[in-house]
Amino acid sequence: MLDATLPDLGCGRRWGEVHLARPRAALTCPACGHGSHAKISPRGLRFFAHDPGAPCCRLAEESLEHHLLKLELLTAVRDAGWFARLEVAAADGSWRADVLATSPDGTHRMAWEAQLSPIRVDAIRARTANLARDDVTVCWVAPARAPGTPPAPWLDAVPAVEATPTPTDTTTTWTLTHGLRRFVTFADPTPGAPPRRWWEPVEGVPLSRFVGWVLKSMVTPLPFSWS
Repeated sequence: MLDATLPDLGCGRRWGEVHLARPRAALTCPACGHGSHAKISPRGLRFFAHDPGAPCCRLAEESLEHHLLKLELLTAVRDAGWFARLEVAAADGSWRADVLATSPDGTHRMAWEAQLSPIRVDAIRARTANLARDDVTVCWVAPARAPGTPPAPWLDAVPAVEATPTPTDTTTTWTLTHGLRRFVTFADPTPGAPPRRWWEPVEGVPLSRFVGWVLKSMVTPLPFSWS
């Protein structure tokens, strides 16, 4: 499968060989098999789009925000020194990862899932379990909710964070707004009093930095709900 984010498209080919090439390069969608073509967004983002008349396809219906979030995760994984690929499916079809990260020594795999659409708690737990059966850990990433809107019920049911996008002239960056906490210990000055301890929310961390922390085992999911 071609990867528009890589200089050699992941297969030793140049972008010019598929973008506006004549004769046209024979490209198909990996999900539905329909014809596709190479495009460049107004912000310079390289991507592949379906040809007209595409059938109902998960990738064809993907929003630009979803695509940008996946690219943010993909880039962050590679910046952390891990290998990363888009839209990787299990051999038996039981799961498909938006971004699959593989450690440099090939001993550990982790899926990064951009979850923009509503999903039931039991469904996301089942998808997490499917990945775990193949020794693939996962972190779900959702866009930040509007002010005053309650958090998605699944956010504390699986390893997950919320992030908000900030568009710039050339790209879109994502920043954590929910899901990251640190354990704080405070020495009580009262003689004989035990130290005070609590979990404190951490916001404003770039999503790319958080991805690196997780892959370097500087951040780990907790086995309980914070709610």
